[in-house]
Amino acid sequence: MSNNKQIILDFYKALENSDFETLNTLWHDDVTLTLIGSTPVSGSFKGKNSAIKLIENGVLSNLKFDTVSFANNWNIIAAENNTVVGIMTLKGKSIHNKDYNQIYCQIFTLKDNKIYKLHEFFDTSLVETSLFNKEYKVR
Repeated sequence: MSNNKQIILDFYKALENSDFETLNTLWHDDVTLTLIGSTPVSGSFKGKNSAIKLIENGVLSNLKFDTVSFANNWNIIAAENNTVVGIMTLKGKSIHNKDYNQIYCQIFTLKDNKIYKLHEFFDTSLVETSLFNKEYKVR
């Protein structure tokens, strides 16, 4: 198994165990997280502190932590050179008491044995309605 694949295995295992201390050691100091869409948590976030702040304030603070199963199902789809692709699910409730059962596709780029870039794809409508309590009108 490649070292890069092992780092992402460690990433998913840390999430699965809600071990954010270990998770934070896996980020490169110059990491860039790019989350798709136009949600309050979408965009590009540069630097380790920015990444940690996004996760803590943008996602975790909007979840009922005791209901959440992080990375309850995950799989590495591909690993080649410095790129690893994985999928995972997260299940739980938001602070608005709405189900937040999300599926993520994640493309990791590694550098210096750390996660240097993460492109994350997910259901943006679910983020808006569950985490940020936005209501959509059906046409």
